[in-house]
Amino acid sequence: MLCGGMSTRMGQDKGQMLFNEKPMIINILETVENHADEVVLVLRDEKQINIYKSIIEKYESNKLGFNLKIVKDEIKNQGPLIGIITGLKYVKSDYALVLPCDSPLISAVFVENIFNAIEKSKEYHDTVVPKWDSGDIEPLHSIYPQKSQELVKSLLSNGKKDVKSLIKLLNVYFIKVEKLDPSKSSFKNFNNPKDIEKYLK
Repeated sequence: MLCGGMSTRMGQDKGQMLFNEKPMIINILETVENHADEVVLVLRDEKQINIYKSIIEKYESNKLGFNLKIVKDEIKNQGPLIGIITGLKYVKSDYALVLPCDSPLISAVFVENIFNAIEKSKEYHDTVVPKWDSGDIEPLHSIYPQKSQELVKSLLSNGKKDVKSLIKLLNVYFIKVEKLDPSKSSFKNFNNPKDIEKYLK
């Protein structure tokens, strides 16, 4: 399980923004708690790591039901691809579910369904990626294999930083978003506090 907490916008760290009186990262950690043995939280630098450790200690203390590792990007400012490869290095399992820190509505149903999808299809596919009817995909709500680390290194060495470039190189099982989460709320992201206020009204 890989949960990235590296998104920022408008000068504010998204994972720290409050949703239902808790930082968004706490909402996500609580959702995955009963569905993962390990979680790797990939952050930008030591400063952000210390902030997140304080947040987790305040809201969760010793209550987490999984092994949590908090690590920093191996290379700064290289986008989500470097976050994925950093996280994969610390995950013991063959696959990792990548989740963004700005989607606090990620549901247990989504997590269960996407894990079930890779279990049922892993003989033929090494990646599960949610897809909308429009053709748009959700690369940061997807499962990636350990073996994709070498592909990521190759992409980065060629100046490619987008996750879609990685997906093109993998044997992907594209699954409709509504099959993973009928409400589709797991894919809702928030960019600033005003977005949250508007949603909760």
